[in-house]
Amino acid sequence: MLRLTGDGGAMYTFQALWTAAHYRIGAKFVVCSNGGYRLLKQNLLDYWNERGLSPSQYPSDFPPAFTVGDPTLDFVALAGALGVPGRRVAQPTEIAPAIEAMLRHDGPFLIDLVLDGSVPRPAN
Repeated sequence: MLRLTGDGGAMYTFQALWTAAHYRIGAKFVVCSNGGYRLLKQNLLDYWNERGLSPSQYPSDFPPAFTVGDPTLDFVALAGALGVPGRRVAQPTEIAPAIEAMLRHDGPFLIDLVLDGSVPRPAN
């Protein structure tokens, strides 16, 4: 079983890691860590556009609640505290070895996949 989630959603479902460790379920978890709710940011840009606002009228920043961080979340440490080993992947060259380690591991495993969280804004 593979569970793919974003970092924002993962914060609400960490009990699944403990359950997988406790019952020795071989679930594999991938957390896409982009530092925020990118989908919400993109939806907000679309909303402003649909309301006829020009990009120069957009607020300078997204609402603070759209950011996941400060403090930075260490999903590998959180998983480890719940009995699930993991690996952080921050570079493309680290992806294949992390997947191999995950598939070789007999039991639950987490990959914290660091992604670019920027949301391109339209030009003025």
